[in-house]
Amino acid sequence: MSNNLRKAGEAILKMGYYKNQNARSGSYNPGHEEAVAVVLEEHGFKRFTQKDFPHLKRSMLKRWWDSRFTDTAELEDVLNTMPVSSFILQPGGSQSFPDLLIRDTNRRFVALECKSGKGYHPMWNDSTAKHGAVYIMSSEKVNESTMFMGEDVITQDELDVISHYHKLFNDLKNQCQDAMSKVFSMKRGWYYSHRQQFFQIGGAEYTNYFTHKDRKMCEQNVLTFLGE
Repeated sequence: MSNNLRKAGEAILKMGYYKNQNARSGSYNPGHEEAVAVVLEEHGFKRFTQKDFPHLKRSMLKRWWDSRFTDTAELEDVLNTMPVSSFILQPGGSQSFPDLLIRDTNRRFVALECKSGKGYHPMWNDSTAKHGAVYIMSSEKVNESTMFMGEDVITQDELDVISHYHKLFNDLKNQCQDAMSKVFSMKRGWYYSHRQQFFQIGGAEYTNYFTHKDRKMCEQNVLTFLGE
């Protein structure tokens, strides 16, 4: 069992608010990812950075999470010298998922993503929560942190619907470009695209991660997962 990782999770749940970047003025703020990294170090995990594993590429991480974190052969090959009870901070770069890649005492790889904001729910931008990943939400308004697994906030049925319509949107985009090419005359190079974005709506009953009826269940599920 990964007792130290579970204990780190319990400590993270007691954290207040941290921004997703260092404060530029005023009191010291180490940043959300850095604050979580410090907690892991305090619980016996050794820190590494992306530079320590130069052969680890973002494309490898993407193939791993696309497999729902089940296909670890590539990571195990590239990270064969990564010791147990260690983590890589921002393994794919500062703008890439996950924020921390943990190798626990069972040699299992764990993806941990930090979400921080002024409100009560994460900003998802162009991606949804990933099944099998651990998320930490830090809120300025309540000065608290909570944790959840991706599968506890979005179902596979919802993901399947999104995937289906995403393909339809892409097909329509391609049809638009084909139609545009037929009326191309001014040589200005216009190209139509659409941006994939995800939001959570419906009021606090659905979107407040700190008052949601399933908050304690979500947190317990994370702690159980971390302790496996």
